[in-house]
Order: sequence, then structure tokens, then C-alpha cells
Amino acid sequence: MIRLIVDCTCEIGSAEARELGIISLPMRMMIDDQEYLAGENLDNDTFYDLLPKTKTAPKTMQINAHDYVQVIKPLLDAGDEVFVMSVSSGLSGTFNSLTQAAAELNSPKLVIFDSQTFTLAYYALVMQARKLIQAGVTLAELTQKMTELRERVRIYFIADTTKYLVKGGRISFMKGLLANTLHLKPIISVVNKKLQMVAKGIGYNLAKRQILRFTKNIDFTLPVYYGHIHNSAKAEDFKQIFDFDFTEKREIGPIVGAHGGPNCVGLAFFEKADATK
Repeated sequence: MIRLIVDCTCEIGSAEARELGIISLPMRMMIDDQEYLAGENLDNDTFYDLLPKTKTAPKTMQINAHDYVQVIKPLLDAGDEVFVMSVSSGLSGTFNSLTQAAAELNSPKLVIFDSQTFTLAYYALVMQARKLIQAGVTLAELTQKMTELRERVRIYFIADTTKYLVKGGRISFMKGLLANTLHLKPIISVVNKKLQMVAKGIGYNLAKRQILRFTKNIDFTLPVYYGHIHNSAKAEDFKQIFDFDFTEKREIGPIVGAHGGPNCVGLAFFEKADATK
């Protein structure tokens, strides 16, 4: 049996993960000297209520190698194979911790997988991995298929403000200042494992139209997701600009929300295989 382990930045918390038959590890977060476990004892409503009241920017902490070993080892000891996915190694040190854990465990039944993305796109990959496992693929087949899908997954979101991206060190202070001064709404994607502003619009409505140019090669045989950071109504408005149906709407949780800030909206999908060549 292949067991699937992820982390909460795929927007699947511990409780939902149990319902799906997978394991989602929480991440520690410090909010004004109080430690929480995002994905476990810090829900979205509580976090977004706290965020504007914080004295300092919330600090997120990577999962450490010991935490991974504590979860993976009992599964290997029970005879299971284990496939562990992580948030992009370009956005967090979590994959480095996972690499250390894998070296310590040294098992041919363990595969670690850098999603090279985050949030909605990471979720899209996780759900495909779960589907493949349910279909009865081998660990080698799963690894090969997920590597192919990783090359095709895309995420684009519109940031409502650059305030939180600057605080979290995701974009420079000068870029953030310029964007706010000109009322620019950045369109953010993942390029080479890291966040990058790939377009921008003067105001939200223009940014929405700009994002359409990135959605010309969607593979509609696979799911398409849209989501938001604590603004479901805005996500519904965002959804209306597209002439296709979405598979599911997801709310983005505390770890990513701390860096993106409220009111971000976006989508994730897989491009057609020939579009990535």
C-alpha cells in the first residue's frame, strides 16, 4: 500500500486529510509570540481575524526532519510504501528537512517529491497523486506520472496588495512601493520554483483581463481550481471572467495567506502536454 504524505500548504488540513485517506503535516506559525499549528489548531477564520491586529508580521516555520521521521518511520515499519510531497523547495526549507529525513530513513520504499509549487497548484498535484494511488499504480509509476504532471501544473493569482509580499520578503520593497503608488495589481505565478510577478494591471479589473492570456492551453481532461484568501465573494466575481467551469473552489490558509494577504484570488490548472514542449 502506498501512503501519501503532504504538508498543509497544499490547503488540506489534518482533519480533511483524514477524510481523504492521506496525511497532512501542519506547519508552525508564530503570531505575536503565540505558537500555532497551521492546518491543525489554527483555522482560517481565526487567522484572518488576527492578521490585521498583529504587532509584527506572522512568522512561518518549516517542518523539521524529526517531524517527518516521526510520521514516516511507523508507516515503513508497517510495510507500507510512502510518497511524500512538499511545498516548493524554492519557497520553503521544508523540502530540505524532508531530504534529511529520507537520508536518515534510507528506505527504497520511500520517495520524496518536490512539488515545485504551492497552494492551489500543489493541491491539484496532491489530488492527482491520490487518484493514481487509488487506481493501483506502483511507486515507480506514481513517481514518473507525478513528475510529468509537475511540468504541466500552473498557478496564477492576483495580489490585492504588495504589503504582505514585501513583509514576507517575496518581492522587494521598491517593487512593492511602486505597485502601491501606481495602484498596480500584480499577477503572481511560480517560475523556477519561486514566486515571480509575471504581469500586472492598473486596478483589479484590468488585472483580471490580463490573467486571461495565461489560460489558453488548459487541459480540461484534468481538474481546474479557483481560490481566494478570505474573500469568497471576490472569488465568485473572479470566476465570472472565464468561459469554462471550475472543478472546485478552495480557500487559501494561514501559511500562504500570511505572505499573500487577504483578498487575493487565483486559479490553478494543468496545461496540455504539447503546450509545455
